[in-house]
Formats: sequence, C-alpha cells, structure tokens
Amino acid sequence: MLRHWDKVRTIRVALLGLGTVGGGFVRLVEREHARIRDRIGLEIEIAAILVRDREKDRGDVDRSLITTTAVDVIDAGCDVVVELVGGVHCAGAYVRRAINNGSHVVTANKALLAATGRELFDAASANGVQIGFEASVCGGVPVVRALRRGLAGDSLESITGILNGTSNYVLSRMEDGLPFADAVKLAQEHGFAEAHPTLDLSGEDAAQKLEILTSLGFDSEVVSRSVHGIEWIDVDDVARARRRGNVFRQVAEARRVAGGVALTVAARELPLAHPLASVRDENNGVVFRGNAVGEVMLTGRGAGSLPTAAAVLSDVIEIGSA
Repeated sequence: MLRHWDKVRTIRVALLGLGTVGGGFVRLVEREHARIRDRIGLEIEIAAILVRDREKDRGDVDRSLITTTAVDVIDAGCDVVVELVGGVHCAGAYVRRAINNGSHVVTANKALLAATGRELFDAASANGVQIGFEASVCGGVPVVRALRRGLAGDSLESITGILNGTSNYVLSRMEDGLPFADAVKLAQEHGFAEAHPTLDLSGEDAAQKLEILTSLGFDSEVVSRSVHGIEWIDVDDVARARRRGNVFRQVAEARRVAGGVALTVAARELPLAHPLASVRDENNGVVFRGNAVGEVMLTGRGAGSLPTAAAVLSDVIEIGSA
C-alpha cells in the first residue's frame, strides 16, 4: 500500500560514470521515481554526470547535466556522489574528495574497497558521512545488507559462494557444449564479460568480493589467501564431471580456521545436490553458515547493468531515507 507523504524530501545525486551500470542507474531512477516518491517520500534528482566523451550519444540523458570535469561533479554540492568509474587511483581520489566535501558516497567498486576500504571508511566516519557499497558484491543480491543487518547477531563459521557472474556464465555455456573460448565470446556479446575478462576468469574479481564480505562477516585476520582461475577447464572436463554427477563452479570461500580466516577461490566439482550447483548463467549465490542460524542462502542476478544499478539505487534510497 502506497503512503501519501505530506512532505517529500529531495536528494541530489552526482554521478561519476555513465557506462553500463551508470546508464542503468539513470534509467532506473527515471523508471522508479514515482514509486520511490510515493512509497518512501524521497525524490531523487540527478544533478551532474561525469563522462569521458561528452560527444557520445547518451540517448535521453539531459546533456546539460554532462561534463568531462570531475571536480565540477564532485563539488556540485550534492548529497550523494555515486562512483561508477571503476579502478583504484582516480576513483579513490574522487571518493576522498567527495567525503572531504561532506557528501555521502555510493560505489560498486570492489577493487577500490578491497585495496583502500579501511582508509575510506575511517575518513567517512571522521566526516560524518556514509559509504554505500551493496553493488560491489553480487550485483542485485543483497548480501552486504544481510551481513550488516540480518546476520549481525550471529557468529559466522564460513561464507561460500559463486561471486563472479562472468565465470559462472562461461561454465554454464560449457555445460551446454560450448568450448571455453566460444563461451567467453558469448559472455562478452551479452554484456556479462569485459573485452579483457582476465580479472573475472583468473578468480581475482571473486577474491576481491570475498575480501569485502570477509571484512563484514568476521572479526579475525586473514591468515591465508589462495586464488585460482577457470582457464584450465575445457569442455571435456565439464562433460566428464557431468558423467560423474557433478558440475564445475568457481567457488569463493572464507572459512574460520585456527588463528584467523582462510580465503580460497577455485573451480570445484560440486555434486548436483549441492546448493550452489543449481546456480547457473550470470547468477550469483552465497551460503552463510552461522553458529545460531545454520545455513542461509541468497541467490540472484550478479552481472548486468540493471541488477547492479538496482543495488546502487537501493543504497541511495537508504542514505536518503536515514
């Protein structure tokens, strides 16, 4: 049931990046703005957008909002700066400036958080602002919110999941009989893989996401880290696994061990009865094992423009509603 709000609050957003996710974010804000206003009492206004190429066709995006100068966007006095440019160095400088300006930050940048997360969160705390990062792990699946809120009262023993939609899509297509190279090409054609998908296929993308979840779910130091990709798997390996009643999945796991937490990312043969075996295509799945709750599993689309944009938008709404 929609609530009628006597007073609607407006939150101004500065957007850094208008690529796949940034474009999806703009479309979602336009599509969902009436529902968000009526249900939550929040009007989201995109006030400035940073792009690399101002002359590129941006569809229906208001061109008066677009600039190639980052400072103009970050210093526009917006309530929230949404960082979707990716990478570590430039993105880190943008986020630090936004925080120092007193703006909240929402980011989907797992590499940035894995590299400098502690520093950024300390800076945000010192400046009285928040950093939303639900979109940095598992796209539209609310795993960050589950750890920060729903499972905050329990002590975790392990986090096990399929955290990379690209690798999962490739392995799913190989189950259908496609060779590895053809499966990667198809993932690129459908927008689930970058032109250079090494980070995904090597396991490093999943490892970065696992590190973020580990920092949220455990109060212990990481004592070991082992990361292996899926490049060694061929279609014959996949077929042999199926004859044994198994499937290959790139599995990321953080497990409590003596002295801390051990992190591993590797392709594993999972029996068909395993909860992660049924997670196919670009979907992600995460199993949390806690002392009190036992196993809790979340699944959903982990790659693509709109699932990730939806997670970004959810963070903007949460900050704006606080």
